[in-house]
Amino acid sequence: MMEKKAMAIEKINAYMQKLKTMEKKFDPLSHFTLHKVLSQISPQFYTKDELTQIEKVNHILCQEANLPSISQSKEKRVEVVNDKKRRRPNNEDIIYDGERKVKSKSTIRKKPIIHKKETMLSPPPELPSHVNNMIKVLNGSDIKYIMCKELFKSDLNYYLNRLSMPITQIKSDFLTEIEKTTLKTRDHEGKPIGIKVIVLDPCFNEFSLFLKKWNMKTTSIYNLHQDWTPILLKNNFKENQKLDIWSFRINEKLYLLLNDNETHKIEESRELKNSTGVSKKKKE
Repeated sequence: MMEKKAMAIEKINAYMQKLKTMEKKFDPLSHFTLHKVLSQISPQFYTKDELTQIEKVNHILCQEANLPSISQSKEKRVEVVNDKKRRRPNNEDIIYDGERKVKSKSTIRKKPIIHKKETMLSPPPELPSHVNNMIKVLNGSDIKYIMCKELFKSDLNYYLNRLSMPITQIKSDFLTEIEKTTLKTRDHEGKPIGIKVIVLDPCFNEFSLFLKKWNMKTTSIYNLHQDWTPILLKNNFKENQKLDIWSFRINEKLYLLLNDNETHKIEESRELKNSTGVSKKKKE
């Protein structure tokens, strides 16, 4: 009986060791293109070890494809610059002074002095009347202009499912101290904890999203994500389109409103043209 128990324990230990070796590890080769893109756009989704693995695979693939490395490209640039320096000038640019060749002063070009203009902070735009009326209907208060957001390809990507708002472009302090501390906290996986917000699209449709703060290498970014794709499906947003983002509160709950000011101006001009046309017909 004792021998059978010992044999059974040995088999169990061997089986457990097999299970440990069979545990799935991170494989950068699987879906490498996706891992490469995500590691550049959102490195926070990977650990340091995983990022180094992706970089190693990328380096090996570049060597196999005979692509120049960074050091090689720098050497080529230096050669091109030196080659340009070695080139002889045109005969028109040379005045012969005996045996010595002297370059004429007229051919020496001075680099233009570029004066940097001081960047002035642009004042916030006026609150559109239709936006103000809707906020009044909702009994909203504490209205603040956040930013003018230009939509990029990444903002219109259904897979990424988020709208980025760089903190450097934020025009007002629209968060409470409690909300700021919440955005600074991280969960057990090191991912940021977000706050729930209500987002109104340009047609005043309501959507429930999460606002999170991502700390990048040089700056930080607010991201509206989770259910951002339904807003894209509901609206015909385009690349380089600009949206004015406003914030207000209802019973201390944070609301964000996306306003397409240009489209609304076009609609208002059409309404004015139609009204003037109708009034002219009545007079006739």
